[in-house]
Amino acid sequence: MKGEKDLQKLVSVHFLSQELGQYLIKERPGMLFFIFNRDAIGVLVAHDLKQGEFVLQVPFYPPQQKLEDFSSEMCKRLIIKLAGLELVDVNVMDIKPWVMHAEVAEKFLSCNNRIILAGDAAHRFPPAGGFGMNTGIQDAHNLAWKLASVIEGVSPISILNSYELERSQIAQFNTALSVQNFKAAMKVPAALGLDPTVANAVHRALNDTVGSILPSVLQRTILDGIFSIGRAQLSDFVLNENNPLGSARLAKLRQIFEEGQSLQLQFPAEDLGFRYRKGALVSEDDSVLNVHEAPTGRRRDYIPCSEPGSRLPHMNVKLLSNPSSKEILSTLDLVSIDKVEFVLIIAPFKESYCLARAALEVANKLKLPLKVCVMWPNGSIDGAGRTEAALTPWKSFEEVVEVKMSSDSPSWWDICQMTDRGAILVRPDEHVAWRTKSRIADPIMTMKSVFHIVTG
Repeated sequence: MKGEKDLQKLVSVHFLSQELGQYLIKERPGMLFFIFNRDAIGVLVAHDLKQGEFVLQVPFYPPQQKLEDFSSEMCKRLIIKLAGLELVDVNVMDIKPWVMHAEVAEKFLSCNNRIILAGDAAHRFPPAGGFGMNTGIQDAHNLAWKLASVIEGVSPISILNSYELERSQIAQFNTALSVQNFKAAMKVPAALGLDPTVANAVHRALNDTVGSILPSVLQRTILDGIFSIGRAQLSDFVLNENNPLGSARLAKLRQIFEEGQSLQLQFPAEDLGFRYRKGALVSEDDSVLNVHEAPTGRRRDYIPCSEPGSRLPHMNVKLLSNPSSKEILSTLDLVSIDKVEFVLIIAPFKESYCLARAALEVANKLKLPLKVCVMWPNGSIDGAGRTEAALTPWKSFEEVVEVKMSSDSPSWWDICQMTDRGAILVRPDEHVAWRTKSRIADPIMTMKSVFHIVTG
């Protein structure tokens, strides 16, 4: 694994308290609570306010502190101090230590592709932003169709190499982003005079060669003293507008919140807009040299994109095979969820049908499952039979029509930032494998080359 180790050690306390849950529902509904007071410091994660299920994260500094110090009774007292309430129903379910890392495996594949890493085995992030689970699910989504295509004989085992190519770059980006987000979250305690880097520096000093010669009792006393001094910064005597130091700290705190410099919880651009740059896809000449934007730690909006490697954009559509139905689908629903099948999206034009026939012919020879999807513009109902006649003898196709929210809403091809004379090939994981923005001179040769690349 490469990256930053031991960013922070913590103890996780899983507990139940319906009293606390009901109080928060009435007074402070939320999911994540950073609590700083003179008695204790911790981060409270509300998993279910109605049921009163919580997980408390508390900084942990071994070996001066020991896990045995965090008994159930001690944790109950800590929870009550943090809540500032006389809770009587606290039930501690579990107490576990853990270490926050920011690392990515050097290789995701090993032993001739017989061992494949995914999820936490491939990358470990700070929890800030929720990238750990999201990235792990994306790993599985990327890997599933490739494993299936190997097992079903659609692709050679070499396609698994693209899993590492594609997912490693995303894991590295998300690692950097989660570290930035974690550091942003620490701006709040730092502004209050509780800079975590100071506590960590003292802890490291106690554990190095010089500090380690001190008796363990003295080491613990020094550490507790530092914590007490830190928490004292939160007293009303210090933290008030009449105290110049307290006033400055409160002003800094307001600035952090007003400018959105603290912890961010929503990352639509990173969750939906990530893009594979190389792998089981045909890169475009003008995008080969592009690199991911450096993570800013700030929210960026998701902008739909149809460039190879991107997630297929969403648009509401209806099946033309059942025009009376009111069922609305997403373009993402056009991709099968239970089998290896590529989807070629085209508009109903002669040149596009020619490309589709070529793609179906090549795919058939390669025993590659392929479905053609014909995207009709909003309001079109007069093309019945045209696709069937154009694609004969091939039957693997379906027709959909755009469903626009209003007359001013963009068309499918506008969303994809290309004209309706193009075509988009979609992988089984809903990412774009290839696209063309214009007519293809030699459809057969083009599709042979495309399928050779995207199937490994």
